[in-house]
Amino acid sequence: MSSAYKKPLNFINRHPIRLLSIGMLIYIAVFTYISFWKYDNFLYNALDLGIYAQVFESFGSGNYWYSSIQQSSYLGDHFEPFILALLPFYLLIPHPKTLLVLQTIFLALPAIPIFFIARTIFQQATSYKLPATSLSLGIAFFYLLNPLVHNINLFEFHLLPFSLVFLFCATYFYIKANYSPQTTRHKLHYFWFLLFCFLALLIREDISLIIFMFGVLALIERRRWYWVAAPMLMGAWWFLLSMGIISAFNTEGSYKFLTYYSWIFQVNPLQFIAHFVGKIDNWEMIFGLLLAFLFLPLFKTRFLILALPPFLQFALVNGGSGGTVFTTHYAAYFLPALFLAGIFGVKQLADYMRIDYFKNKAYGFVFKDRGLLITIFSMAMIGLIIFFGPLGNFIPYFSIDKKRMVNNEETKIQKALVNIIPIESDAMLSSAYLPERSASQNDSALFWTFKGFKQFSSSPYIPPYSTGYALIDSEDLSGFIFSLKEYENGDDRIRNFIKMRKLFVQDYADRFILFSKKPTQESLYEILDSLPEGPDLVKDGQSADKNGQVKLTAHNELKFSQTTGSSLNQFSILSFSLFWEKMENTDKIYAINILARAENEKIALNKIYPLGYGLYPASDWEIGKIIQTNQHTLLPGSLKGEYKIYLRLIDATDGGFVLDQMRSDTVLIPDKSASGEVFLGAITLPHK
Repeated sequence: MSSAYKKPLNFINRHPIRLLSIGMLIYIAVFTYISFWKYDNFLYNALDLGIYAQVFESFGSGNYWYSSIQQSSYLGDHFEPFILALLPFYLLIPHPKTLLVLQTIFLALPAIPIFFIARTIFQQATSYKLPATSLSLGIAFFYLLNPLVHNINLFEFHLLPFSLVFLFCATYFYIKANYSPQTTRHKLHYFWFLLFCFLALLIREDISLIIFMFGVLALIERRRWYWVAAPMLMGAWWFLLSMGIISAFNTEGSYKFLTYYSWIFQVNPLQFIAHFVGKIDNWEMIFGLLLAFLFLPLFKTRFLILALPPFLQFALVNGGSGGTVFTTHYAAYFLPALFLAGIFGVKQLADYMRIDYFKNKAYGFVFKDRGLLITIFSMAMIGLIIFFGPLGNFIPYFSIDKKRMVNNEETKIQKALVNIIPIESDAMLSSAYLPERSASQNDSALFWTFKGFKQFSSSPYIPPYSTGYALIDSEDLSGFIFSLKEYENGDDRIRNFIKMRKLFVQDYADRFILFSKKPTQESLYEILDSLPEGPDLVKDGQSADKNGQVKLTAHNELKFSQTTGSSLNQFSILSFSLFWEKMENTDKIYAINILARAENEKIALNKIYPLGYGLYPASDWEIGKIIQTNQHTLLPGSLKGEYKIYLRLIDATDGGFVLDQMRSDTVLIPDKSASGEVFLGAITLPHK
């Protein structure tokens, strides 16, 4: 060994736990900071954090497991008794951020058993000497740097990640027992294996399927009968118990997620095979998970048997969901199998290297030059972190189409509107605002109100009639219209909700709209019999839609102000009205693109909004009526000087919800112009 490697390796061999602890603390600090930043910018917008925070709050209010967001007991969704173990920490600091910190800590902890698993395996390479400690530490750091772990950490909050530390501890004692047969220590390892299996079961009902597969693995490895029987019986018993409890609390009296698999009983064997093998989502799932481990698990595939149930769990979903597994928390199901197979894969690769298995120049060039090997591995790891995980979001000019762009002024508007709603009042909210109001026990979700039914249920979802506020991000409505086309009357349900609860537009700016019971003169849109007369009205007389289905008839003069109401008087707002006419029936989904160009024609503002704020799309307009839409566009505080404002109509029919690099939902609208640019006027913004 070169002397250049001796000193650092000696230091690593003397202080592996200290170095690992430092790495874990850095991981916890970095991802706690990012989680808080994401929370403060309303980027937890996929319902889950809001639901969990409300469930934890329910114990303090005496509602016990109830979630008004779902309008049912959470026990009817998943059986996750480990919530009770986390409850004291939450009650000590009752805030959604407490859950984010706990999730980050528990995601860092598996690095410890992974280190000991790897060291145990590498120390058994008795026929040749492996640098067991340094290599094991490297694998533990590989866990902390793995983009799958980062994706799990930043995609909402879930109980599932808490299972990892227990599953890896169970794995450690499973492996350790293999090297201590017929001894007292062997029995002790068996006891600890079963204990950690039981703790893992407390996390979620389907963890029982992985525990069951430990018994199958033991059978393949021809271990003693009790290694086979105990995990199989434990897994099967817990699964049946969980199904019974969930069914008892579910309003439909069953495990609702079985809906995903109902198609299996409606097809013949050939159709089943074609669906299973031919679905691109399944191959994306396999490739994505293996790529995150540099395909090392393929050197020892036996241990991938532990991932078989979760693989089938997603591969057999009717609509296809495998492609999202490695970008969300569901990757947690696969990490124990992938790491165990990957560690044995490294050992297998070392065996190949030792016997000169690769008898060609590539072997001598790559595998015998340790510095080059480390460089290749490091570059591959950096590439995975950037391209595969959420941290690429923070690299300037990288992957702009998937980057979550955060506007501090938009965040301030949302905070101002959320703070208007009294905590004791009932509200119907876009998903991003639910965690902030978790202390309220009667809030409802815009998502389920739009769908009209509870999740996988025939029961209607109806927000309480006492609901006095609604806070909506119109981007959410666009996303629902794109992705929930089977619920084509969703916008009707939202309008009906506003009408029946007698809510008025209290204030709005940009995409964000606050409704309350306080009567105001504000309106998002108006339905007119004819075009109004007025000195500030500019008649366009040009068709905005190339197909002649929707026509922009007129607009009024632009108004710039720094006051739109008592709550938003610190923001720069461009106000104007657009007057539309529907010429013929259409099922297209339209959006409007507002552009501001400086004197040098450089675009200084480029924003897209759903036409009618998503509440009143063109498909619902009545032919012969004039539809007035009132826009309040936020202008960045950095703008100053003269700008020309243009409007462009966009055919957004093919848009949809996507996960951005921060693993939060965002709406992707194709830049498919349905009209040329319409000049709305010029404004002059003063120097601040």
